[in-house]
Amino acid sequence: MKSQNLWSRFRLSNHQEHISNNLKLHFEKGIDPDLKKLYIKLAKWLRKTYYFPTVLNVYIINAEKVRLGNGDLAYGSFKWFPKRSPLIKIPSAVELSLIQKYSNDEIYEMILSSLIHEISHYFQWLEKNGQTDSASERQANYFRYRILDEFYCVYK
Repeated sequence: MKSQNLWSRFRLSNHQEHISNNLKLHFEKGIDPDLKKLYIKLAKWLRKTYYFPTVLNVYIINAEKVRLGNGDLAYGSFKWFPKRSPLIKIPSAVELSLIQKYSNDEIYEMILSSLIHEISHYFQWLEKNGQTDSASERQANYFRYRILDEFYCVYK
């Protein structure tokens, strides 16, 4: 199934001694220090495990949601440009309603899964596979927790 192969096509070979430095994190002030540490661990693992052929700037913002180009609010966004590096924005301020329902670990997992979802869109963009928006969203959701589970198997 093509969906299952998206991330595997960008996996570094077990025999490669290469770390991709093209995944770049940028943090706004006010990000929870424990969450920031998790982002940094995840990014290190992603760089050692997956290949990022072009620079991908990830902006970790101190907000509950990001505004998309159409005006909607979302838990993450991926944007590409014809002549410069693509970017991802991930809101990392925690909504009060979530604090009352979930543990910090569960909230961090939800936030990090949004990053994985958006990185899936980056890989889709690289492949230029021409899928519909709904197919792209389904595929990104497919990987949301699969890749995060893989990371947690190494780091928890």
